[in-house]
Amino acid sequence: MTVNMIWRGLSILALGLLPASAFAQAGPNIDDLARELANPGAANATMNFKLEYRSFDGDLPGADDQDSTTLTFQPVLPFKLNNGNNLIFRPAFGYVWDAPRPGTIGFETNNAWNDIPYDLLYSWQAGDWTLGAGVVGSAPLGTDVSSNNWLLGPSFLAVKTFDWGVAGVFPFHNEKIGGSGPDTSITSLQYFLFYGLGDGWQIGTGPTITYNWEAPSGDEWTVPFQLAVAKTTAIGDQIVKMNFSAEKNVIRPDPFSEDWTFTFTFSPVVKNPFQPNPPAPPVDEATRAAVLSPIRR
Repeated sequence: MTVNMIWRGLSILALGLLPASAFAQAGPNIDDLARELANPGAANATMNFKLEYRSFDGDLPGADDQDSTTLTFQPVLPFKLNNGNNLIFRPAFGYVWDAPRPGTIGFETNNAWNDIPYDLLYSWQAGDWTLGAGVVGSAPLGTDVSSNNWLLGPSFLAVKTFDWGVAGVFPFHNEKIGGSGPDTSITSLQYFLFYGLGDGWQIGTGPTITYNWEAPSGDEWTVPFQLAVAKTTAIGDQIVKMNFSAEKNVIRPDPFSEDWTFTFTFSPVVKNPFQPNPPAPPVDEATRAAVLSPIRR
């Protein structure tokens, strides 16, 4: 499967999802919503369907002939707390086709369910900043592509909202806490910046840099470069966000690693079904005083 074939398929899929009515006016605040949806600490529930195509490269014979396709469903479930802050849970359920793995003789490929990564984030507002702290991890499924490890570690979030868009960082760490797989200790940093172009359009980047503490010397770093284009709009009465991205690992482990990743994500914006009636935000002191003032007179 070539890169051109993947892009052609994604384009056809996108066009099929976007009838003429899809670009109906979604309201005067569509750019504000687009900024919120680019902020992983904001309280917006979405159902994310992600299609990814990966090519591979490396020093091993046949490494550059490998590719795979992954379909992932990742719900984003924000829970509004009584203090006005958010508790956000993001599990991911993915199935991969033709996942390559180096064997004793060449490569073997498998079709299977991936392990289930997740993150649980507590976030709050501090002026134009969204800050957060939480945990990330992964639950093994024991399939042919499983790490066979339980992973867990801390995470942090800092996002600044501007008139033109959002920028922020999301550092996190995964450490093996159980399982029969090899030792795992990986520190990651996702950095993101999205600039609003108007009418719900955004351009930006959001790759994740990783450092593998268990890798051989010289193969610890994976550093990608990414370009993404996103559109927040309405399809009928449904608000959705669509995102295309192309990502290249400019620094990667030498023997075998991902090279290019092309991604299309389709994300309907919904209500959290597990919290249909979130608590009202707490009343600030100025509003409370204004309400009580006539009564006290």
